[in-house]
Amino acid sequence: MVSTTSRGNYYKRKTKEYFEKLGYTTQLTEFLTTRFIGGGKTIYVKKDVFGADGISMNGKEIIFWNSKATTEDVKDGVSKMKSSAKKEFEKYPFPKYVKRQGVIWIPKKKPIVFNY
Repeated sequence: MVSTTSRGNYYKRKTKEYFEKLGYTTQLTEFLTTRFIGGGKTIYVKKDVFGADGISMNGKEIIFWNSKATTEDVKDGVSKMKSSAKKEFEKYPFPKYVKRQGVIWIPKKKPIVFNY
């Protein structure tokens, strides 16, 4: 059984590689803020920079993105991701020229990329 954190990290790296193959310079933007130790477990609390899992840019555009893996119905997965990530992105004053995108990974399929 793979942990949720490991699975999330895998798809963030996969999304980073996806944008790099498209010619973007990409950086993951999650950082560790706190670590709790108790009951024989270590719990890590992470925070995304400006609500994004990563930032990709080339000479023409900047994209703040989030990634997610799902085995659910794609429309339902997109709807859930748009709702939660959009709320997070709305906390920050992004200029109109900055793109905000979501990337959904479904096993054995190409990623679904959409704009917020």
